[in-house]
Amino acid sequence: MSITPESIIDDLENDRLPLPTLPEVAIRVRETADDDNASITDVSKIIETDAALSARIVQVGNSALYRGINPAETVQAATMRMGLDTVRSLATSLVMKQLFQATHPAVDEYLRKAWKQSTDVAALSAMIAKSSTTLEADSALLAGLTHSIGLSPILVKAESNPEVLDDPQELERLLYKIHPIVGSRILENWGFSEALVKVPAEHLDIDRNGDNGKADYVDIVQVALLQTLDDPFHPLADIDHSQVSAFERLGMHTGTEEINMTGGVIEVEEIKDAIF
Repeated sequence: MSITPESIIDDLENDRLPLPTLPEVAIRVRETADDDNASITDVSKIIETDAALSARIVQVGNSALYRGINPAETVQAATMRMGLDTVRSLATSLVMKQLFQATHPAVDEYLRKAWKQSTDVAALSAMIAKSSTTLEADSALLAGLTHSIGLSPILVKAESNPEVLDDPQELERLLYKIHPIVGSRILENWGFSEALVKVPAEHLDIDRNGDNGKADYVDIVQVALLQTLDDPFHPLADIDHSQVSAFERLGMHTGTEEINMTGGVIEVEEIKDAIF
């Protein structure tokens, strides 16, 4: 039976669509950071059980987003510099790549491409949040990395349907129609805030009004996506940027040059290196 948007929605609503779960280390960090009695040391010890995550936390702690006068050389020093709330978000962000993998070569290639785009969007989102808003840079980073998380379960489901995999245009149509809904459901299941849950659901809507007219994480991700997009089949590929109100809410013109100068090309690349 062929996969259709309707069949995926039906599977989603009836709990037949397997959704990805957060890696254990990210869950432990989130739960510990949410404990009012938890300390920097408690969270640092959990992070230190994962060598790759430890290295990335230190790397991000020394990046343009959080760099101090002296380098942070340990997980505890980086965590102390950034604070529990920030590390809670970053720990999730830095293990996200594990969810963009598959066994089928064609699906794996697509997910690798999606992850590359997500890291581009996330890095620029973080710098836009830091330089142009009062929103949190770490949450903007996480919003950028998860804006297309709904692609993953749909593509994994498509692995067993060669008919869909052999028709790239049909697959693109299916993915872009459904992945925003699936993505929001995933983030709901993970216990993300409403501000982040709506990013997958609304980032393709250029007519939205932000958060009652104020800039929000959807605006940031939408602008970052428009500035980094290199997929001619993407629904926003041919959009006139001057018609996208998110730029105005962020106090920006529509030119990539202004955004890059605001965030800094080197700083954006630094962040991408840490999360890719």
